Amino acid sequence: MDMNKSTEHHRLDNTGPGKISKQFPKQSFVSENAAAVLVDQSLSTFQKILLTTDGTVTDLIALYTGKSIKVKKVGQKMFHGDGRQAFFCPPGTPLLERNILLCSDNKNYLYAESVFVFGLLSRSIQYKLLETDCPIGLMWKEEKLETYRDIIGYKTEVCDTISAYFDVLPETPIISRAYSIYHQGKILGTITEKFPVTYFREMM
Repeated sequence: MDMNKSTEHHRLDNTGPGKISKQFPKQSFVSENAAAVLVDQSLSTFQKILLTTDGTVTDLIALYTGKSIKVKKVGQKMFHGDGRQAFFCPPGTPLLERNILLCSDNKNYLYAESVFVFGLLSRSIQYKLLETDCPIGLMWKEEKLETYRDIIGYKTEVCDTISAYFDVLPETPIISRAYSIYHQGKILGTITEKFPVTYFREMM
C-alpha cells in the first residue's frame, strides 16, 4: 500500500452508520496532512481522534465503547526487507510483520498491520511479539521506551479482505492511517491502522 504519493483530497461519505454511498470511489487518499483530517466535516469527532492521536488507540476505543479491548493476532511472518521498506531500513534487513485486531469479546473494532525492524527491538519485546497477543504500545510502556509517531498518510479504500473482519458489507470503504515509530532517531517500524467508515460515528 503506497501511502507516500500526494493526491487530491476526497471527503469521506457521510450517510450514517451502516450505509455507504454508491458514488464513493473505490480508492482515494484522504490526506497526508492531519490538519485536513481535522476539518473534514464527513468525519466524526472520534474518527478524527483515532486518525490524529499520538497515543494508543486501544485505550481510546476502550473509553469509547465502555468495553475491555484486547488484541487478537490474525497473522505474523518474518521476512527480509526489499525496496518497499528502503525508507527506513536497508534491503535484506530482518523484519517482522504482525497483523492484529482490536476487539471486545464479540466485536472487532480496528485492524492493524505492523512491520518492525526486528533487530532494533529488545529481546523481551521480540519474544512478546512472537509468542503473545500483547499490544505493542503496552510493551513499550512497560519498558518505559520513549517513542514518537510520524504520520505517513491517510487513506480510504474498498478492501473486502479487511471488511470481512467487521460487521459491514464488502463494499464498505475502509479508513486507514499509516505512521512510522521512532526511538532515539531510528525508525523501529511502521504501523497501519484500519477501520470501516461506518464505525465510530455514534455509540456502538
